[in-house]
Amino acid sequence: MKKKDLWVIVIISIMVGLISSCQISDQELGEDLLPPEDNIFVYRDTIFEINAFPVSGEPLISSETNYDAERVLLMGNLKDTLAGISEASFITQFNTNLAFTSGPNMEIDSLMLFLYIQDYVGDMDQEITIRVHELTECIYMDSLYYSDFDPAGKINPVPLVEKSFMPEDGTMIEFLIEDQDFQDKFLALGDDTTLFRSDSIFKDFLNGLYIEAESASPDGAMARVHLAHPQSLLLLKYANDSTQIDSTAEVDFKWSQFSIDQYYCQKINIFEHDHSGTYLSTIIDNDSVNTPYCYVQGMTGVNTKISFASLEEWLEKAPISINSATLIFDVVPEDESGILYDDLPDRLMLGTILEDGSYEPVYDYFVLLANQQTSMFGGFKKAESKGLFSDTTYTYRFNIPLHFQYMVDGIKTDTDFIVQLNDGRVNPKISKLWSNLPANKKRIRLEIVYLDL
Repeated sequence: MKKKDLWVIVIISIMVGLISSCQISDQELGEDLLPPEDNIFVYRDTIFEINAFPVSGEPLISSETNYDAERVLLMGNLKDTLAGISEASFITQFNTNLAFTSGPNMEIDSLMLFLYIQDYVGDMDQEITIRVHELTECIYMDSLYYSDFDPAGKINPVPLVEKSFMPEDGTMIEFLIEDQDFQDKFLALGDDTTLFRSDSIFKDFLNGLYIEAESASPDGAMARVHLAHPQSLLLLKYANDSTQIDSTAEVDFKWSQFSIDQYYCQKINIFEHDHSGTYLSTIIDNDSVNTPYCYVQGMTGVNTKISFASLEEWLEKAPISINSATLIFDVVPEDESGILYDDLPDRLMLGTILEDGSYEPVYDYFVLLANQQTSMFGGFKKAESKGLFSDTTYTYRFNIPLHFQYMVDGIKTDTDFIVQLNDGRVNPKISKLWSNLPANKKRIRLEIVYLDL
């Protein structure tokens, strides 16, 4: 053997010896600095035994609550073989206008409704038809209304106006309301100014509008309507004998705008779902179902209910102190789910199911909300790359160490959880996640790091 080769072997042997002498486990790190009775052991567990099945979404508050000027409301219908038929419509009021000048011999030149449509979800290559109805019962700004609000018996079934058009994002749609009965409500005012001086009296007289839409496409389409936008309003062009002297021989028409804002106009988004004839209809609300997938859908369509099957067995490890607890949901690849990654919700929400069946966010969310750090709670769509030549997959991760510690300590006794969309009021899409089946390549898991006390 050459002397040069011998030196290479010696150097490699020394390096291997140095590396192996430095290898210690996490649990050994720093142990020599502590008395034997004070040693701390860090453990990592992964809980896979998690029951999960799809459940019908509970109605949510869909009226004005945060007075958000940027809020949009869904309107239209979507159809697919997975979720069936989903429909959205809404009710809105419009404000009085103190600049309106009443007077005898009133004449209406035109009465127009304008709606600003921010964007669409679904097929934009087919016409969509919007129908506007008069609301015949008053709704109130200081009341809460839910997404299962039933408009039957509270609207005039004959539309004031309907219009068909090709969808286009960022457009204002105008409707000419020629319904004589509706116009007569303005004509009947005469010189009575009381209605226009009090917003509440005005809304008792003109209750508002119910607006629905239907796409001609087999797949359907939904519009996101921005009602608080300056271009969404009711516009009246009129004339009357409001002055004693008319300086011109022609009719002096005036304009009055009746705005739709977030502070004084109540709005209710109404959601409906029909899963008939779909695979989902055979498994939803069935706690004995075994399916490889979990489902989450906006508009209160479908949620996923989960519980920890082996929690009691795991709690026998107590007392323990939890350092981290992460609940992980993996997204089914788009080539298998048929759902594009771009159509996945940006964020999911995790809540507990209370004794009365209602939902509330888990404890960690409330704590982080108080400190304005809710982004640390997680639930965001996150890309996971395995390597340069591997397809990118996505996960949703929830950080719940505080809530799980309270469960371990017996403070939080609610062990059923619900997974739903964070933006379910504006996102009608449905998504597929891997469920808890052991045969799944990916499945729901709870990863825990804790100290054995």
